Order: sequence, then structure tokens, then C-alpha cells
Amino acid sequence: MLKHFNLLYIFSKLIPFSLLYLCANFMAFLLHRIFKYRLQVIRTNLKNAFPEYSQETLRTIEKKFYLNFCDVLLENLKLNSISKSSLLKRMKFLNPEVLDALRRKNKGAMLVGAHYNNWEWMGLSLSISSKQDLYSVYKPLNNTYINRLMLNARERFGAHIIPMNEFPKVVLKNKNRATLNLMIADQSPHKSKLDYFCTFLNQDTPVYLGAEKLMNAANLELLFVKVNRIKRGYYEMEIIPLAKHSLSEKGAATQLHLSQLEKMIINQPENWLWSHRRWKHRLKK
Repeated sequence: MLKHFNLLYIFSKLIPFSLLYLCANFMAFLLHRIFKYRLQVIRTNLKNAFPEYSQETLRTIEKKFYLNFCDVLLENLKLNSISKSSLLKRMKFLNPEVLDALRRKNKGAMLVGAHYNNWEWMGLSLSISSKQDLYSVYKPLNNTYINRLMLNARERFGAHIIPMNEFPKVVLKNKNRATLNLMIADQSPHKSKLDYFCTFLNQDTPVYLGAEKLMNAANLELLFVKVNRIKRGYYEMEIIPLAKHSLSEKGAATQLHLSQLEKMIINQPENWLWSHRRWKHRLKK
């Protein structure tokens, strides 16, 4: 396993970004036109999310999605080798003062992100830029080698990567510390967690309330991590403050971060993960 890791590290270190994006172009063509990777899921999701868009517009978004998907996939080959300086140049943090202010008043925060643009670079960049401890939740992978590879990459700049079943305990244990707790919270919840639906992208959408529950239980501030692509291989990351204290009404905090995500998606829809079966669970009426 170590030998394989070293070979992958050398490969990721040596491959130039220019060649990487040429490979992404070819890979996007294969997935879209030849293998039709999750094509029906993507088309259904786009059509339901944007019923007012023409077929031509939807097909343009579809094509751009595959390119974005392949860009992000191949960019992440660099996770184990990219330097701090290179990452901070490619994922520019626009307002680190928001996190600095939290640290000065010894206040913890729940950061909510999404599978939008390069979320792996976003998490890695946060672990460099934040002066406080960063705890990020993850779902362990079945493949032991790939799981170890991803953990090594995500932890290399000091982040604490916590399995999802242990994450609530860690957040509550740190409730009186100025920690940052990062969750990617835009996937469909498990069928056992279907306790809240909202309107999102023109559809009744099941939402996992985990980030909201932990924010309220640990009295954390709620922040949204916004990531925009500036050009190929270059992004800007901005922290959007949403709430400074717990919100008692069920779903209130969740609606806040979903509203930010929806705006981001409408602005550049191709950059979201449309291949995910986000609406596989329907509201029973």
C-alpha cells in the first residue's frame, strides 16, 4: 500500500495542470457521450430543478456539468501533493477576518458547505487558513486503501477528520471552544432521517437536519462556505455568516444555508453535483 501511495504522490506531483485539464476534457467526453454516466439522473434533476429552461439551455448545463465533474475529480489527484502556497493561490480566501473574529471571542461555529465546485480543496484550504482547530465530518469508504488515501490528504494541513458516527460527540465535547466544524450538507438523508422537507430548486426536498441540531446543541454560530470558480483551476472562497445563535424553530437554520446554496446553484448550475440522486425520497401527500 505504501508503495502505491508513493507512486501516486510522485505522479500527482509531476503531472502539470495543463495536462490534467486536457485529460479532463477527454474524460468528460467519454463519460457524457460514450458511457453516459448517470445521464438520466442528471437530466431528470436538471429538468425538475429548472422547469422554465429550454431543452437547449438544459443540454448546455449538462455538458458543462460533465466538464466540471471531471475537472474536480482530476484536480483532487493533487490533494496529497499540492503545496500550501499553490493551494491558497488556487482557492483564494476572501474574508478570513470572519474566522479571526470568532477566535478572538472564543466562539465556535458550524460551517456548512456543499458538493459545489471543488469541495475537497475548500476543506483543505480552510485547514490552512483558520487559526483555530478545524473538525470535518466524513463517511468512511469501504475500500481501505482509498479511505486511507483520502484521510491522509484531508489531514495533511492539520484538520481533524471525524467519522460521521463520532462527529456529534466531538462537536458537543468542544462546545465551549472556538472550534470550526465543517459539514457538507446537501445530500439526500437516509430514509430513517426523513423528518423534514422543504422547497428547494422547485421541488419538495428531504433535508438532513444534522448541522442544525449540532449548531443548536453546542450553541454555535452558523456559517455558509461559498465557493466560486474564477477560471479553470482557480476558485474564490467566502464565508457567509447566517446566524449568531441557536434558532428554536425546526428547519430555520437549515433553510438559511439551503437558501445560500440555491442562489449559488442558480448562478452557475453546472458546478453542482447533479449526478447524485438528491430527490430519491419523495414527500408522501
